Amino acid sequence: MTGAAYPLEWIRAQFPALSSGEVWLDNAAGAQVPRAVLGALHHAMSTMQVNKGGAYAASRRVTAAKEGVRARVAEFLGGAPHNVIFGPNATTLVALLAQSVGETLAPGDEVIVTGLDHHANIDPWRRLAARGAVLKTWVPVGPQVRLELGDLEGLLGSKTKLVAVTAASNALGTLTDLPAIAERVHAVGARLMVDAVHYAPHALPDVRAWGADMLVFSPYKVFGPHLGVLYLSDAALGALPAPRLAFLPASEPIAWEPGTQSHEAIVAFGGVFRYLDEVAAQLGVAGSGRGAWAAVFARFAAHERALTTRLLAGLERLGAERYGLLGTSGRTATVAFNLPGRAPKEVAGHLAARGVGAAWGHFYAHELVMKHLGLAARGGAVRLSALHYTSFEEVDAALEALGALA
Repeated sequence: MTGAAYPLEWIRAQFPALSSGEVWLDNAAGAQVPRAVLGALHHAMSTMQVNKGGAYAASRRVTAAKEGVRARVAEFLGGAPHNVIFGPNATTLVALLAQSVGETLAPGDEVIVTGLDHHANIDPWRRLAARGAVLKTWVPVGPQVRLELGDLEGLLGSKTKLVAVTAASNALGTLTDLPAIAERVHAVGARLMVDAVHYAPHALPDVRAWGADMLVFSPYKVFGPHLGVLYLSDAALGALPAPRLAFLPASEPIAWEPGTQSHEAIVAFGGVFRYLDEVAAQLGVAGSGRGAWAAVFARFAAHERALTTRLLAGLERLGAERYGLLGTSGRTATVAFNLPGRAPKEVAGHLAARGVGAAWGHFYAHELVMKHLGLAARGGAVRLSALHYTSFEEVDAALEALGALA
């Protein structure tokens, strides 16, 4: 970790939305975007609003720009460019992937999902039951609602073909032990599918260290535009049928990118990596790329831990009922809670009236929140989620507003 002071004021100045006076604490639903992204979007739509693959200059520009971003995304994930596939969003990409996996399954083959996940990484796999697949659920247990490796071992067997698991819970912020999970999944010859949507804004993904065969994340959670990214390992690319048009090469990412992509969104996402390089320079980190980004995310994480410590302490003083891990270890800066005697919808509305953005309900982790946490009768929970650009003043503003209800 570098010794330079954390440049929060400079960071916040890069995000025009943060000057609005609103308190942005629903970052788990989508991040704000820095000027580097806005500039890249403007440049793309001003100079290359054409389709790729043509011989003329503008088409060559957009083709090169898109492939340049693909290479940067691969570096971000720790993979190779040919493993990176763009799509409209992570949910659609998981659905597309599940259809492909389904074509390779025999009746009785087993797929394991978890009760900790967003339903985008549950329901597409459960629909494979219509093809004869057997679906199992790895259930989170205990007062802190954790996935226990021993429980996974009891579900795995010779018929297991895929395990779908989140890298971090979008409702609770809980991290999972992906290398340990991958070791067990691969030991029975199955593949590991990772939902890194909530993880990627908080820490640098690493598909190789994790042992991920498949992975999705959402650039709009990582300070970029609305877009989805799918990673497929070489083995997965070779084994899974692509949803390609007949004349397209099966061995290239285009085989998994049916239809015209949002070229402007892809090019704009490239601005995120320029922003990360700029943060690295502010921190005195030499160079650019993945090594520099690792140092940047380490500083992001330290700032977010401090924010989370402040938020958790404040909620404790207010007598809030919190869910998931109790401390700051093993989690992101995302906290779910309820106030005694108050419905979550009421609390979120109260915060909104005071300029504080917060989420309430089940956050598309319906099974986790409503079933495993047992919050259906209460209408779910309230969620506050910070990012590296969040200020301590924003956390204090949220706590002050909550204090009027407690």
